[in-house]
Amino acid sequence: MDFLKNVYRSMWGPRLIQVFSMQSGASQHLYQPNAAERLGDNALRCTFVAYSVLYYCWPLLLPYLYRKGVFEVANVGPALKAARITGGVMLAMYAVRGLGRCMNEEYQQMIQALVRAEEQPASQERQRALLQYDITLAGVPVQFQAQRVSSSPPPASSMVYNALTSVVFPFSTAKSLLASVLARPMMYPGSTGILNSQIAPMLAQGRYHHVSKNKGERRFVGTIDGNTLDTMFFDRRMSDGRGRKLILASDGNAAFYEIGATVACLATDYSILGWNHPGFGASTGLPFPVQEQNAIEAVYQYATQELGFSPDDILLYAWSIGAYSTSFLAEAHPEVSGVILDATFDDIVPLAATRMPQVLGGFVEDTVRSYMNLNNAERINKYDGPLMLVRRSQDEMMMTDGTAKSNRGNFLFMSIMKRRYPNVMSPAAEEHMWSYLSRSDPRRRVQGQQALSSSDIQLMETMLRSYVDQHSIAYPCQIGDDMNDEDRTKMAEYIATQMLQHHRSTHCVPLPPEYMREPWTPRWTS
Repeated sequence: MDFLKNVYRSMWGPRLIQVFSMQSGASQHLYQPNAAERLGDNALRCTFVAYSVLYYCWPLLLPYLYRKGVFEVANVGPALKAARITGGVMLAMYAVRGLGRCMNEEYQQMIQALVRAEEQPASQERQRALLQYDITLAGVPVQFQAQRVSSSPPPASSMVYNALTSVVFPFSTAKSLLASVLARPMMYPGSTGILNSQIAPMLAQGRYHHVSKNKGERRFVGTIDGNTLDTMFFDRRMSDGRGRKLILASDGNAAFYEIGATVACLATDYSILGWNHPGFGASTGLPFPVQEQNAIEAVYQYATQELGFSPDDILLYAWSIGAYSTSFLAEAHPEVSGVILDATFDDIVPLAATRMPQVLGGFVEDTVRSYMNLNNAERINKYDGPLMLVRRSQDEMMMTDGTAKSNRGNFLFMSIMKRRYPNVMSPAAEEHMWSYLSRSDPRRRVQGQQALSSSDIQLMETMLRSYVDQHSIAYPCQIGDDMNDEDRTKMAEYIATQMLQHHRSTHCVPLPPEYMREPWTPRWTS
C-alpha cells in the first residue's frame, strides 16, 4: 500500500531540476533522472508542447479542418477513439515516470522533504530542508498564504457562468477566445509554455546564482485565487547601506526575477524582493489583470507580514508591463515609500492597436478593454505619493510610430501632470511640454529655445516651496492659479526635470542603479 501511495505521489509530484547544498560552501548539481523518468518526462513534455502549439494556432487550423470535413458526424467516433488512446498513453507515461522516480534515491529524498514540509508548514527547519531542492511548484506547499483584503478584486466568474454567457452572447465568446489565444500571449509572452520550456535552463542557472552568490532566499507565496508565486528575497538589512528599505521589483512581459529587472536592482544596496508573474517560470496561473492584482497583493503581504518591512520602507519599482500590477498596489497601499515606473505606458490599447490589422481596430480595442485592460494612467493617478518616471530615449517597444513624441511614457507623464498640477498645465504650458517631450533628450535644446536657467530653477523651487508651506501638498495641487503663462511653462518644465528621468537606451537595457532612489516629492516641510 505504501508503495502504491509513493508511486502515485511520484507520478504527480513536482519536477526536480537541481539540488543546492549550502552546508559547507555553496555548491550545486543538476538532478539526474533515470531512463524511465526521462522517457515519461520527455513524452509528456512533447505532448504539452504540441498542445501549446495547437492552443495558439487553432484559429488558423479551424477553417482548414472544417473544409476537410473533420467536424462531420461520421468523424465523431474516430475522434473520440483517438482522444481515448491519447489519454491512455499519457496516463501510461505518468506511471512510467512515477516508477522511475520511485527508483531514484535523490528524488525520494526530495519527496520526503516535501511530505515533512506539508505535515508541519510552520516549521522553519522543514521548510529550509525543502528549499535546497530546485523544483516546480505544482503541489508544493506555500510558505506564506495571502488573505483577502478590501482592495482585493472580486472573484473571477465561474466556468458555468462563462459557459452560459458564451451560449447567449456568442460575440463575447469570440472576444474571450481572442483574449486567451492572442492578446494574453502577445502581452505576456513569458506565460507561454513554449518560451518557458526554451529558457528553463537559464532560469535554473539564474536561481542557483541568486541563492549561492547573492544569498537569495527562495519562497513560495500563495494568492487568494489559488496560484503559487515563485519569489526571491535578498536581505541586506544587516549592511551599512540602505538595506533597511526594500525594493519590490515587478518585471516585464518576458522577464523573470532570475534574469530580468530584479537582477538590475542587485547593483543597489537596498534589500530586494523579486517575483514571477502568474504563469512565468515556476509560478502558477495566468497573467490576466485580476490574477496580476492578487499576485502583487500577496507579495506585498509577504513583505510586510512575513519579512517585517513597514510600508513606508517599501519602494516599488516596475519595468515595462510590470507597471500595471505596481500601479494597482500603489493605489491600494498609498503609504509605500515611493514608486518608480521604468519604460512603461499609459494605456495598452494604443500599443495593441499598432500591432494588429487596422480593420480589426474596434474589435481589438473592445477585447482588450474587456479582458486585458492594462490602464496604468488610470491606476497611478489614484496614487498621490512620491513618483518617478524613467523614459528610455530609444524605446522601440513604447513608440507607436518610431518618434520620441509617440513614446507612450510621454502620455503617462502628461496625464499625471494634468491630474496633479491642473492649473500649471495651461494650453501654453501643455504645448511647450509636448515640444519638450518630442526630443529624444529634452535636456538638449533646439536652436532658439532656452533652457531653464539656474535662477529660473531657484525661483520655481521657491514658489513651490512657499505654496507647500502655506497649503501643504495635496493633489490636485492648486499652484499656478495666479501665474502667467510664462511662469506656468517654467513650473511645468521644472517639475518635469524632477519627476521625469531620461535614460538614453533601448527598452531591454538594464536600468543603471543611480535611477533606483527615493523619488522626488515637493513635501519639504511635511
